[in-house]
Amino acid sequence: MTFTQDLLERAKPYLDAQMATPFMQEMIQGTLAPERLRYWVRVDYPYLINFSRILALGVLRAPTLDSMRTVQRYLNYIVDEEMASHERFAASQGITIDELVHQRMGPTKYAYAQHEFASANRGELPEILTVIMPCLVGWQILSKRVLETHEIGPDNPYKWWFDTYGGDQGLDGHVVALLSLVDSMVEGMPAERRDRLVETFMTSEYYETVAWDAYYSMEEWSAPGKST
Repeated sequence: MTFTQDLLERAKPYLDAQMATPFMQEMIQGTLAPERLRYWVRVDYPYLINFSRILALGVLRAPTLDSMRTVQRYLNYIVDEEMASHERFAASQGITIDELVHQRMGPTKYAYAQHEFASANRGELPEILTVIMPCLVGWQILSKRVLETHEIGPDNPYKWWFDTYGGDQGLDGHVVALLSLVDSMVEGMPAERRDRLVETFMTSEYYETVAWDAYYSMEEWSAPGKST
Protein backbone atom coordinates (compact mmCIF):
# COMPACT_ATOMS: atom_id res chain seq x y z
CA MET A 1 0.00 0.00 0.00
CA THR A 2 1.38 3.40 -0.95
CA PHE A 3 1.46 6.38 1.40
CA THR A 4 -1.51 8.08 -0.28
CA GLN A 5 -3.48 4.82 -0.38
CA ASP A 6 -2.95 4.56 3.37
CA LEU A 7 -4.19 8.12 3.83
CA LEU A 8 -7.32 7.41 1.80
CA GLU A 9 -7.93 4.26 3.84
CA ARG A 10 -7.76 6.35 7.01
CA ALA A 11 -10.19 8.83 5.43
CA LYS A 12 -12.93 6.27 4.68
CA PRO A 13 -14.99 6.92 7.86
CA TYR A 14 -14.90 10.64 7.10
CA LEU A 15 -15.92 10.12 3.49
CA ASP A 16 -18.79 7.89 4.64
CA ALA A 17 -19.88 10.64 7.02
CA GLN A 18 -19.74 13.20 4.21
CA MET A 19 -21.84 10.95 1.99
CA ALA A 20 -24.49 10.70 4.71
CA THR A 21 -24.84 14.46 5.29
CA PRO A 22 -28.18 16.12 4.47
CA PHE A 23 -26.38 18.36 1.96
CA MET A 24 -25.11 15.40 -0.09
CA GLN A 25 -28.24 13.27 0.26
CA GLU A 26 -30.49 16.11 -0.83
CA MET A 27 -28.24 16.84 -3.81
CA ILE A 28 -28.52 13.18 -4.82
CA GLN A 29 -32.30 13.41 -4.56
CA GLY A 30 -32.34 16.78 -6.32
CA THR A 31 -34.20 18.37 -3.38
CA LEU A 32 -31.46 20.53 -1.88
CA ALA A 33 -32.75 24.07 -1.39
CA PRO A 34 -31.04 26.30 -3.98
CA GLU A 35 -29.98 28.83 -1.36
CA ARG A 36 -27.78 26.16 0.27
CA LEU A 37 -25.80 25.60 -2.92
CA ARG A 38 -25.62 29.35 -3.45
CA TYR A 39 -24.09 29.61 0.01
CA TRP A 40 -21.57 26.89 -0.87
CA VAL A 41 -20.53 28.73 -4.04
CA ARG A 42 -20.18 31.99 -2.15
CA VAL A 43 -17.86 30.60 0.56
CA ASP A 44 -16.04 28.13 -1.67
CA TYR A 45 -14.92 30.79 -4.15
CA PRO A 46 -12.69 32.73 -1.70
CA TYR A 47 -11.53 29.37 -0.38
CA LEU A 48 -10.40 28.46 -3.90
CA ILE A 49 -8.50 31.74 -4.13
CA ASN A 50 -6.62 30.73 -0.99
CA PHE A 51 -6.23 27.19 -2.37
CA SER A 52 -4.72 28.60 -5.56
CA ARG A 53 -2.19 30.61 -3.58
CA ILE A 54 -1.17 27.43 -1.76
CA LEU A 55 -0.67 25.71 -5.11
CA ALA A 56 1.39 28.68 -6.30
CA LEU A 57 3.56 28.17 -3.22
CA GLY A 58 3.84 24.52 -4.27
CA VAL A 59 5.14 25.59 -7.67
CA LEU A 60 7.71 27.78 -5.94
CA ARG A 61 8.88 24.97 -3.65
CA ALA A 62 8.77 22.16 -6.17
CA PRO A 63 12.17 20.43 -6.16
CA THR A 64 12.23 19.56 -9.88
CA LEU A 65 10.95 20.97 -13.14
CA ASP A 66 8.66 17.96 -13.61
CA SER A 67 7.07 18.39 -10.18
CA MET A 68 6.73 22.13 -10.84
CA ARG A 69 4.82 21.39 -14.04
CA THR A 70 2.58 18.84 -12.31
CA VAL A 71 1.51 21.36 -9.67
CA GLN A 72 1.24 24.19 -12.20
CA ARG A 73 -1.15 22.18 -14.38
CA TYR A 74 -3.45 21.60 -11.43
CA LEU A 75 -3.23 25.26 -10.45
CA ASN A 76 -4.30 26.16 -13.97
CA TYR A 77 -7.23 23.74 -13.68
CA ILE A 78 -8.42 25.36 -10.45
CA VAL A 79 -8.14 28.94 -11.72
CA ASP A 80 -9.29 28.40 -15.31
CA GLU A 81 -11.87 25.64 -14.90
CA GLU A 82 -13.15 25.04 -11.36
CA MET A 83 -13.37 28.73 -10.46
CA ALA A 84 -14.93 29.43 -13.85
CA SER A 85 -17.56 26.77 -13.09
CA HIS A 86 -18.35 28.55 -9.84
CA GLU A 87 -18.62 31.83 -11.73
CA ARG A 88 -21.06 30.36 -14.26
CA PHE A 89 -23.30 28.96 -11.55
CA ALA A 90 -23.12 32.21 -9.60
CA ALA A 91 -24.08 34.21 -12.70
CA SER A 92 -27.10 31.94 -13.20
CA GLN A 93 -28.16 32.83 -9.66
CA GLY A 94 -27.62 36.57 -10.00
CA ILE A 95 -24.34 36.58 -8.04
CA THR A 96 -21.56 38.72 -9.52
CA ILE A 97 -17.86 37.89 -9.60
CA ASP A 98 -17.22 40.97 -7.47
CA GLU A 99 -19.56 39.56 -4.82
CA LEU A 100 -17.71 36.22 -4.93
CA VAL A 101 -14.30 37.85 -4.62
CA HIS A 102 -15.35 39.90 -1.61
CA GLN A 103 -17.38 37.18 0.10
CA ARG A 104 -16.29 36.35 3.63
CA MET A 105 -15.86 32.67 4.38
CA GLY A 106 -17.92 31.21 7.22
CA PRO A 107 -16.14 30.28 10.48
CA THR A 108 -15.58 26.60 9.62
CA LYS A 109 -14.43 27.29 6.07
CA TYR A 110 -12.13 30.03 7.33
CA ALA A 111 -10.57 27.76 9.95
CA TYR A 112 -10.06 25.09 7.29
CA ALA A 113 -8.36 27.54 4.93
CA GLN A 114 -6.14 28.85 7.72
CA HIS A 115 -5.04 25.33 8.66
CA GLU A 116 -4.11 24.63 5.04
CA PHE A 117 -2.27 27.91 4.56
CA ALA A 118 -0.34 27.68 7.84
CA SER A 119 0.69 24.06 7.21
CA ALA A 120 1.76 24.87 3.66
CA ASN A 121 3.79 27.91 4.72
CA ARG A 122 5.90 25.99 7.20
CA GLY A 123 6.53 23.00 4.95
CA GLU A 124 7.85 21.92 1.60
CA LEU A 125 5.98 20.36 -1.32
CA PRO A 126 5.07 17.11 0.52
CA GLU A 127 3.42 19.15 3.30
CA ILE A 128 1.71 21.42 0.78
CA LEU A 129 0.15 18.59 -1.20
CA THR A 130 -0.74 16.51 1.83
CA VAL A 131 -2.60 19.30 3.59
CA ILE A 132 -4.79 19.98 0.52
CA MET A 133 -5.25 16.30 -0.37
CA PRO A 134 -8.68 15.90 1.31
CA CYS A 135 -10.01 18.71 -0.89
CA LEU A 136 -8.10 17.44 -3.91
CA VAL A 137 -9.65 13.96 -3.80
CA GLY A 138 -12.73 14.21 -1.57
CA TRP A 139 -15.39 15.57 -3.90
CA GLN A 140 -14.03 13.49 -6.75
CA ILE A 141 -14.31 10.28 -4.70
CA LEU A 142 -17.81 11.10 -3.46
CA SER A 143 -19.09 12.14 -6.89
CA LYS A 144 -17.75 8.97 -8.50
CA ARG A 145 -19.39 6.92 -5.76
CA VAL A 146 -22.71 8.68 -6.36
CA LEU A 147 -22.54 8.21 -10.13
CA GLU A 148 -21.75 4.51 -9.66
CA THR A 149 -24.51 3.81 -7.14
CA HIS A 150 -27.32 6.23 -8.00
CA GLU A 151 -29.26 7.22 -11.07
CA ILE A 152 -28.85 10.97 -11.37
CA GLY A 153 -31.47 11.91 -13.91
CA PRO A 154 -31.27 14.83 -16.34
CA ASP A 155 -33.96 16.63 -14.35
CA ASN A 156 -31.81 16.68 -11.21
CA PRO A 157 -30.68 20.32 -10.87
CA TYR A 158 -27.37 19.17 -9.36
CA LYS A 159 -26.39 16.70 -12.07
CA TRP A 160 -23.80 19.19 -13.31
CA TRP A 161 -22.12 19.09 -9.90
CA PHE A 162 -21.68 15.31 -9.93
CA ASP A 163 -20.57 15.36 -13.56
CA THR A 164 -18.03 18.12 -12.84
CA TYR A 165 -16.33 16.35 -9.95
CA GLY A 166 -17.00 12.72 -10.84
CA GLY A 167 -16.80 12.62 -14.61
CA ASP A 168 -14.03 15.04 -15.57
CA GLN A 169 -11.14 13.04 -17.05
CA GLY A 170 -8.91 16.09 -16.86
CA LEU A 171 -9.45 16.28 -13.10
CA ASP A 172 -8.80 12.54 -12.87
CA GLY A 173 -5.44 13.04 -14.53
CA HIS A 174 -4.44 15.81 -12.14
CA VAL A 175 -5.39 13.72 -9.10
CA VAL A 176 -3.42 10.68 -10.27
CA ALA A 177 -0.36 12.79 -11.06
CA LEU A 178 -0.39 14.64 -7.74
CA LEU A 179 -0.92 11.53 -5.60
CA SER A 180 1.90 9.82 -7.48
CA LEU A 181 4.09 12.84 -6.81
CA VAL A 182 3.36 12.68 -3.07
CA ASP A 183 4.17 8.97 -3.00
CA SER A 184 7.49 9.55 -4.74
CA MET A 185 8.48 12.32 -2.34
CA VAL A 186 7.82 10.35 0.86
CA GLU A 187 10.07 7.46 -0.16
CA GLY A 188 12.92 7.33 2.33
CA MET A 189 11.39 10.12 4.42
CA PRO A 190 12.02 9.84 8.18
CA ALA A 191 9.11 8.24 10.05
CA GLU A 192 8.65 11.30 12.25
CA ARG A 193 8.04 13.55 9.26
CA ARG A 194 5.68 11.01 7.67
CA ASP A 195 3.72 10.90 10.93
CA ARG A 196 3.39 14.68 10.86
CA LEU A 197 2.08 14.45 7.31
CA VAL A 198 -0.55 11.94 8.42
CA GLU A 199 -1.62 14.25 11.25
CA THR A 200 -1.80 17.22 8.88
CA PHE A 201 -3.89 15.21 6.43
CA MET A 202 -6.30 13.98 9.09
CA THR A 203 -6.84 17.52 10.41
CA SER A 204 -7.76 18.64 6.90
CA GLU A 205 -10.03 15.61 6.52
CA TYR A 206 -11.83 16.61 9.71
CA TYR A 207 -12.40 20.14 8.40
CA GLU A 208 -13.47 18.78 5.02
CA THR A 209 -16.11 16.71 6.81
CA VAL A 210 -17.55 19.29 9.21
CA ALA A 211 -17.71 21.83 6.37
CA TRP A 212 -20.64 19.89 4.87
CA ASP A 213 -22.82 20.71 7.88
CA ALA A 214 -21.65 24.33 7.69
CA TYR A 215 -22.82 24.49 4.07
CA TYR A 216 -26.20 23.04 5.03
CA SER A 217 -26.75 25.38 7.96
CA MET A 218 -25.36 28.28 5.90
CA GLU A 219 -23.08 29.10 8.79
CA GLU A 220 -22.35 32.77 9.40
CA TRP A 221 -20.35 34.76 11.92
CA SER A 222 -22.43 35.82 14.90
CA ALA A 223 -21.99 37.77 18.10
CA PRO A 224 -21.46 35.85 21.37
CA GLY A 225 -24.70 34.46 22.73
CA LYS A 226 -26.41 34.41 19.33
CA SER A 227 -26.93 31.27 17.26
CA THR A 228 -25.66 31.10 13.66
